[in-house]
Amino acid sequence: MGSTMPLVELTVPEGTLSEAAAGVLQQQVADSVLTAMELPRTDFFAAATWVYVREAAKGLATTGAGTPPGVLVVVTPLEGFLTPERNEALSVEVTRHVQGAVGPDTVVWLVVHEVPEGNWAVNGGLTRRAKIDEFVAEAARAR
Repeated sequence: MGSTMPLVELTVPEGTLSEAAAGVLQQQVADSVLTAMELPRTDFFAAATWVYVREAAKGLATTGAGTPPGVLVVVTPLEGFLTPERNEALSVEVTRHVQGAVGPDTVVWLVVHEVPEGNWAVNGGLTRRAKIDEFVAEAARAR
């Protein structure tokens, strides 16, 4: 079974974050996503949660008003883990982390793209909810 999920992509304006600040933000966002999805912070789930930070080159990203955009956060989980209430809590947490790293006036867009089961594969193996639930149960037994 492929197991990488969720995937998070942060797009920030060029030069916004140092490498160290990006690393801290990546960890904070990963933890927030795992919490929102109600997944344990085990080595397995930590390794399966990928957070990319991408820089938008100056002048290549703008709003319709011609002003620089803020930060775009795209969270891609397997379908069924996030409810509207969990999405809202995630948005609050991620916004707090991004604004802490980038600046308090930064506009933060968070978009969740759920992937239906059967549409997520890693290394040729489909990621299945039942298998993820097994890993969660295993982690609970290990406590």
